[in-house]
Amino acid sequence: MAYFGDISCCGCGVWSNGSAPAIINVSTRCLRIRGHAVSLDYPTRTEQKNEANLVVIRSDRRLRDDFVDAGADHGNGRKTAEFKKPLLSLGANPRKPLNEQQKPRRPLNHNSDKVANGAYFSKHKADSLRRYCNNGKLIQACRVIDEMVLHGQIPDSKCCVRLIRGLVRTGQLSSAMKVLEDMRFTGCSPSGITFNTLIRCMCSQHMYDKAVSFWKEQLRIGWPPYEMTSTLLVDLVCKQCGPVRALEVLDELGLEGCQPDVVTYNALINASCKAGCLKDAKMILARLAAEGIEPNGATYCIFLHSLCDKRRWSEVGDLLAHMKQANHEPDVTAYNIFINYFCKYGHLDQAIDVLEMMVSEKCFPDIVTYNTLLNAICKRGMVEEALGVFRSIRENGCQVVRITYNTLIDALAKKGEIINAMTLFDEMIGDGINPDDVTYGSLVMGLCKKNMIKEALELLNQMLILGFEVKATTFSMMIQALCRECKAEAAAEILRTMVSKNIDHRSAFYLSIVTRVAKSGRCKEAQLLHQELVKCKVLKEDSQFILSS
Repeated sequence: MAYFGDISCCGCGVWSNGSAPAIINVSTRCLRIRGHAVSLDYPTRTEQKNEANLVVIRSDRRLRDDFVDAGADHGNGRKTAEFKKPLLSLGANPRKPLNEQQKPRRPLNHNSDKVANGAYFSKHKADSLRRYCNNGKLIQACRVIDEMVLHGQIPDSKCCVRLIRGLVRTGQLSSAMKVLEDMRFTGCSPSGITFNTLIRCMCSQHMYDKAVSFWKEQLRIGWPPYEMTSTLLVDLVCKQCGPVRALEVLDELGLEGCQPDVVTYNALINASCKAGCLKDAKMILARLAAEGIEPNGATYCIFLHSLCDKRRWSEVGDLLAHMKQANHEPDVTAYNIFINYFCKYGHLDQAIDVLEMMVSEKCFPDIVTYNTLLNAICKRGMVEEALGVFRSIRENGCQVVRITYNTLIDALAKKGEIINAMTLFDEMIGDGINPDDVTYGSLVMGLCKKNMIKEALELLNQMLILGFEVKATTFSMMIQALCRECKAEAAAEILRTMVSKNIDHRSAFYLSIVTRVAKSGRCKEAQLLHQELVKCKVLKEDSQFILSS
C-alpha cells in the first residue's frame, strides 16, 4: 500500500521510539482519604430513628420559601395552618363529676401507634410524590419532598431522579440541587446518571468551574467516584476550555481519590481530534503513557480516524508500526477504518489491498467491511463484481443484513436490471429480512425506468398500505412515467396523494414536475396536472406561462 509508506520501521514524531523521549511533567498525586458522608462544617443537625434507618435531619430545615406560603396547598387537601392546630385540651370538664371524667383506660402500645401513624404518613406522601412526578407537577413534588424531609421520611429515589431531570429540563437548576441535598440528608442515594444530568446542565450554561467544584464537593462528601461522571466532566471541559484545562481538572479529581482510566483519556483524545487539534491529542497520549496507563484499541482507532480523515497517510504508517511494537495488532475495526476512508476518497484498489492484508493477518472481515466495499463497487457501476462479492459473503457464512440487499437492489435498479433486482428482492424475503422504504423506492424507480408502469404502481400502493415513507422523488418519477404512457388521470391521482400527505410544501417543486412533463412533449398531460395543482391551491393561475417553456 503506497499510502502507508514503509511501515516496517517506526517513523519520526510522537509514534517513534528512536527519537528523544518526551518529558512529561506530571504532578505527584497522593491518594487522600475522602471525607465522611456528612461534613463537619454543616449546621447543627439532629438524628432520629425512622423505622430501621438512621436519618440525618438539619435543625434549621424549613419548607422552601420559593415554593410554599402560609396558605399553600400541600397536595393532600390541607393548608399549612392546619399543621399548627393545637391539640385538644386534656383538662377535666368542670361540669362532670371527677369519677365520670376519669374513664378506665386500656393499655396502649404507644410505639405501635407512632409507627402506624408514621407508616401512613410515609405511604401517603410517597403516593403523592409518585403521582406528581407522573403528572409532571414539579413544584408540588418539591413540596412533598420538603415535608418528608421535615418528618424524617425517605423519598423514593426513582421519583427524586425523575424530578431532578424534570427540573433541569425546565431550567430550574437551583431547585434540582435542593432535591439532591434532600436526598443526601434522608439517606436516599443518587446514581451517577443524576450527577451527569446536573453537570451537563451546568456546562450547557457555561458554568464549567461550578461543575468542577460541584463534583469535587460530592467526592468530598463521600459519594462514589463514578468514572462515567468524571469522564463526562473532563470531556465537556476539554471541548470548551481546551485539553490543558482538562488535564488540570484530572489532577484536581485525582486528589479527591478519583483516578482517571484509559476511557477518560480516550474521551480527551477524541475531543481534541474532533476539534482538529492533533498535536494536543498526541500530548494527551504521551501523558497517558507517563501515567503508566496502556492505550487500548479504541485509543488507536481514534487516531486512525483523524489521520485518515486528513489523508496523512505517512503518519498512518508510523502509527501502525507503533501499534505493532506495542503488541496491538490492528483489529477488524481498525481495518474497517482504512477501507472506509479509501472508499470514501475513491481509492478502491487500496481498499481491496487492505482487505487482502486483513485475510493474510488472520483478521477476518465482518459485514461492515463487506458493506463498505459493496457500496464503493456499486458506485463505480461494477454491478457484476458486486454480485460476485455478495455470493462470496454468503459462501463464507457471513450473515448479510438489510443494507447489503438494499445496496445491490438499488445498483441493479439504476442499471436497468430490474429482473435481477426483483430476484434479489425475493431472496431477501426468503432470508427473513423485511424490506423497508429504501428497498421499495429503488424497485419503483427501476420499474419506472423500464416503463413497467403497472408493476411500479402496485409496489407504490403496497408502500402506502404498509405505511412506508415515500420520497418526493419517487412520487415524481411515478408521475412522469404515467404521463409518458398517457395516463394523466392516474398521474393526477398520485399528485393529489402527494398534496394530501404534505409531501414537500414548496410550490416550486410541484411546478418543476409539471415543467418536466411539458418538456418531454406531453403538454396535454402537463396542463391537466397544472389544473389539478391549481384546484388543490398549490399553484396559482398565473403560473401557466411555465408550460410554454
